[in-house]
Amino acid sequence: MLMVAGLIATQPLAVRSQTVGSLEPRLGQTLVTLHQAESAGATPSEIEALVALLNKALELDNEALKLNAPDQAQRRIGLLAQVEQILTTVENRTTELIAVASQRSFNDRVLTYVGGAIAAVLGTISYAFTVSFYRKYRIKRTFQMRVTRK
Repeated sequence: MLMVAGLIATQPLAVRSQTVGSLEPRLGQTLVTLHQAESAGATPSEIEALVALLNKALELDNEALKLNAPDQAQRRIGLLAQVEQILTTVENRTTELIAVASQRSFNDRVLTYVGGAIAAVLGTISYAFTVSFYRKYRIKRTFQMRVTRK
């Protein structure tokens, strides 16, 4: 019984956010690309602007869903067109952001490794000079000793 509970607890769960209306497949794809940008190293401020656009798209979609009357069909079509345009804009910006963030992350990683290598070399050189000067100092002190009788 405990083993079954343990197996169930360790199984990964797929969690999907639920969206409204006809926006679900497209919004899901947009959220996936946004998550990829975040994984690539995009900063929260860069993601924030795109999330604000997605929120606007959701608001417009909700507003379009509320328009059910036949005389409001033209307004509904206009709102859905705006939603599609916003989603396309977010996807395009997210794709650009993925490229920029990946390049920035790669550059940061390279600079970190190069800086670490330089620091290691400088540390080794300073250690070698310190040990050399200390040995010379000890030898000099040893040869300056005087033997006296008691």
